[in-house]
Amino acid sequence: MTADSIDAAVPSRRPALGFIGGGVMAEALMGAVIEGRLAAPGTILVGEVDEERRRVLRERHGVEVTADNLAAATAELVVLAVKPQHLGAVLQQLRGQLREDTIVVSIIAGARLRTLCEGLEHPLVVRAMPNTPARVRKAATFWIASAGSSKPALQRVRSLLGALGTEVEVADEAGVEMATGLAGPMPAFVFFLIEAFIDAGVALGLPREQATLATVESMRGSLELLQRTQESPAALRKQVTSPGGATLAGLKVFESAGVREAMGAAVRAVHARAQELGRLPLAPGKEG
Repeated sequence: MTADSIDAAVPSRRPALGFIGGGVMAEALMGAVIEGRLAAPGTILVGEVDEERRRVLRERHGVEVTADNLAAATAELVVLAVKPQHLGAVLQQLRGQLREDTIVVSIIAGARLRTLCEGLEHPLVVRAMPNTPARVRKAATFWIASAGSSKPALQRVRSLLGALGTEVEVADEAGVEMATGLAGPMPAFVFFLIEAFIDAGVALGLPREQATLATVESMRGSLELLQRTQESPAALRKQVTSPGGATLAGLKVFESAGVREAMGAAVRAVHARAQELGRLPLAPGKEG
């Protein structure tokens, strides 16, 4: 166990890690923590209102579960992982109830530091937004901590988010929102493209299985090539594109259809919607 492990020096009977909400992203995070030996399953307490979901998490990961969010909030590090529409109720429930040394990490879309700190009446809050590749420990997570957070607290956060993949601390909250606007929807955008290419292969006459293999393995190999060579995407694209060749004919179709512009517009739309969500008034609702 390393010194910066989440459960380092955890007092007896106090959970090392608490979750408020036990959804898909929370499960990815707890799985990564357990797999990385940052905390033992028995030191993790998940507050989740749905009984069936509690049963699944307990059986699948061996974690402790409860319907009482206040119990989960006694942990040294607490992850807020509820849906945005339930945040108001959770803030009301936890306001003024957290221990002074508790680190709160919010992975709730659109929830800003000021809203969280004021709503909880708690100064030590981190805003982060992992994307769904967290499920396979390949997330890109950008985060920022409230002012005055101690170095040990920040190291705990790095250990937690680093278990999911790549973590990057940014200088200001706008940076989190912009990076999330790009990284957050990226898996959906990539899956959309994969679907389209598979359908195009089928339209040419390939069996769907072969079209899927050709698309997925080509995309996987392209990403590996980009990572290993450290060359720019533009340089690698030019290496594949011969003057007057077949690839160029396809790229011209993308250009004429305004694909690059559409991608930029999609990212801007995500960013704008995320900002709108952050401005919505908090309304009480079913927590968890």
